[in-house]
Amino acid sequence: MSDNEYVVVTTISTFRHRYVMPKDKLQALNTEATVDTAWALDCVTCNEAKEFSQLHVGENIIDTVTMNEQEVLNLFDGDNDYLSGWTTEKKIEWIRDCWENRA
Repeated sequence: MSDNEYVVVTTISTFRHRYVMPKDKLQALNTEATVDTAWALDCVTCNEAKEFSQLHVGENIIDTVTMNEQEVLNLFDGDNDYLSGWTTEKKIEWIRDCWENRA
């Protein structure tokens, strides 16, 4: 294991999603009562409505910590369990290269 340290920045990315539903389609869900716009909320909550549009609102930094290489490898395996079979060398190479988002 090397003496390398890594800065880990945790963020939350926020999107505004919009769903549009025709009232006649909502009414068809329950013909025994007058359509209630709250039914649309249920459709969204239950993933029964297709997304109409989205807009990225922003990204907020939650925290920043410094970790040693073993801690980062443990984080890698926990966050990317489907890649935990990679060799340590491949994980370190990916970690060292992934921080750059430059064309």
